[in-house]
Amino acid sequence: MKHDFNERKENRINHARALGKKNEKESDQLYHSAADMASVIPMGQPILVGHHSEKRDRRYREKIHDTMGKSVEKQKKAAYYADKAETIASNDAIFSDDPEALSKLKDKLARLQALQNFMKAANRCLRRQNKAAFLMLPSATAEMWGELNDTSRRNFVGFPSYSLTNNNAKIKTVESRIKMLEAIEARAEFDMQIGSVRVWENKEGGRLQMIFEGKPVEEIRRELKRHGFRWSGSQGAWQRHISANALYWAKLIAAKVN
Repeated sequence: MKHDFNERKENRINHARALGKKNEKESDQLYHSAADMASVIPMGQPILVGHHSEKRDRRYREKIHDTMGKSVEKQKKAAYYADKAETIASNDAIFSDDPEALSKLKDKLARLQALQNFMKAANRCLRRQNKAAFLMLPSATAEMWGELNDTSRRNFVGFPSYSLTNNNAKIKTVESRIKMLEAIEARAEFDMQIGSVRVWENKEGGRLQMIFEGKPVEEIRRELKRHGFRWSGSQGAWQRHISANALYWAKLIAAKVN
């Protein structure tokens, strides 16, 4: 549910950390097992080629090697999950099912617009070489003035045009997302029974949900997955983020079922 957004994020972090610790523990166990197996071989003892023990000794040493290799793989997995937990915790992306998504997007838009205005104003000052006017701009510093005037590594002064173009594209994207979320919040929640399938815009959960009577046949499951729907056991529904496109495909798939 929407109010469980932070709880779900915390659960994902804890799950990744738990997997990291589990793999770390298994790696240590495998390492010590390989070390114990190797300890019974006398230091510097070679394989006795031609001896009746040769095959058994080779298999034993291969087992030590394989066990140590498994330990290394588990250690890599432990590092992967530790990094994954850190990535989830530090991820500042704004998700549509975040209860504060609209507020966060508006804050982000304000920052992007302020940056766009600053770059434009800074470039005007730099073209006129008006340092006094530049230093009156928000966040402007003498050090920044020097960097923007430095042509030793580039043949122009100020912010390059692509910086303004890229930032403007970000502004358009955020504005589009704000309009979409505002439209979703403003309209009535779609909830319709199409034959045996309930199609429901669960606005609190931020998901378009399809609730079937029992498990859909394989063909319908493939169709659902092809169009971005995923099964949620906790919700008892096939779902994806709310959007006009999601609703369009949900209606078509529900009609196909019936």
